[in-house]
Parts: sequence; structure tokens; C-alpha cells
Amino acid sequence: MLINSNTYLVKKTALVTLILFSVSCFYACTHKSATVIPIVTNDTTATNNNHDTTTVATDTSVCFQRDVLPVFRGSCAKSGCHDAITAKKGYNLSTYTGILAKGLVKGNSAASKVYTECTKGKMPQSPTPKLDSTQLSYIKRWIDKGAPNDTNCAVVCDTTKFTYAAAIAPILKSNCYSCHASAVASSSGGGIILDNYSSLLVQAQNGKLLSDLEHLTGFNAMPLGGNKLADCIITQIRKWIDAGAQNN
Repeated sequence: MLINSNTYLVKKTALVTLILFSVSCFYACTHKSATVIPIVTNDTTATNNNHDTTTVATDTSVCFQRDVLPVFRGSCAKSGCHDAITAKKGYNLSTYTGILAKGLVKGNSAASKVYTECTKGKMPQSPTPKLDSTQLSYIKRWIDKGAPNDTNCAVVCDTTKFTYAAAIAPILKSNCYSCHASAVASSSGGGIILDNYSSLLVQAQNGKLLSDLEHLTGFNAMPLGGNKLADCIITQIRKWIDAGAQNN
């Protein structure tokens, strides 16, 4: 009986062990830990927790004070149109606060009337020239990134480059043509034309162009109603004039 009892106990222990082992294997097979799959976003690696971790790069190449405000002030915020005094149809496009007050949806240029009216060609009205692709791009990208009031804009200029075609004409186009282009100079630019070389040369040689841009006493501070151009840009213009104001 002792032998039989011991045999029974050994068999029972083996059976229990086998059952426990089987249960353990079954549990392990049916309850594996979830596999964590990394999601590669635009610029980093994130963990998939059933959340959208995709990031969108912010467009930092457009800056309100440097790129956008001059477009609105030069082409829209004019007397009789959308300056602070006239504010035609309730639009004052001369300041950041005024621009955001009406017709602009942060983050959505397609829903922003201050942009779509320009893309449709309805604004600016003749004789002010329509906005070109670069100016429209500035406004669109700025609105789509949330229309921030970024003021510390990096000055994009190189004082070693001061030829008429590569430096001077683009500077004047961005800051002066809206009032001093041939088509509008008589009505909004005091008759001073800056969008062709021969007329510009007169202003460069008589000293008025540089004095106005430097905001010297006794001259008209330009751009009208805007901030003084960056010293770097004024240096380019000064160097061009000092070198003979050539049509180069």
C-alpha cells in the first residue's frame, strides 16, 4: 500500500504540473502584450497610442512686419480706400489689429476675404496694380500659419549686392511701387515715378530718394505710413547711388 500510495502521489503531482503548464502556455499565447508601432512624423518618431501625432512644419519664411504689412499698406490702406480714416466697408488694413478685425480667418486663407478678393482680382482696384504672385503668396502663407503678429523679422538682404536689377528694383517694388508706379503716381505718389529707371535716376541724383527713405528732417518719410526700411536695405540703396546709380 505504501508503494501504491507513493506512486499515486507522484502521478498526481505530475498531472497537476502538466495542467498548470498547459494553462500557462494558453494564457501566454492568448494575452500577448500589444506591439507598439512607431509612427514616423514629419520630423520626429512618436508612439502609436491611437492618436494622430503627425506634425506640420510651420512656415517661418514669411513674416508679418517684413512681408505682409507692407503689401496691405502699400496696395490697400490708401486714402479713400482702406486706411484708418476712410476704412471703406469697415476694412482698415493699415495695422495688424485692423487687418484681423474683419474678413480674415486665422489658419484659413480660403475663407479669408482679405485674401480671396485679391486672388479674384477684385482688389486692389484700378489704377493700383493687382498683387503679384509673390505678394499673394505672402498673405496666403501668413494667414494659413495662424496670422501671427511677428515683429522680429530677420532682414533678408546682402549689402554686397546693390545692382539695379538684382537689388534696387525688387526693394522698390515691394515698398514703393504701389504708390509710385507709373499708373498711380499722379494720384497717390505726388507725381514721383519709381518703376522705370530714367524716372528713378532723377530721384536718386537729386538726393530725394535716399533722404525720404532715411526719414531726414524736411523730407517725406517713406514708405508713407510705414516703418522705416531696415538699415541693411537703405545701405544697399546708398551704395547703388554712390556707385553712380547705374542701370545694371
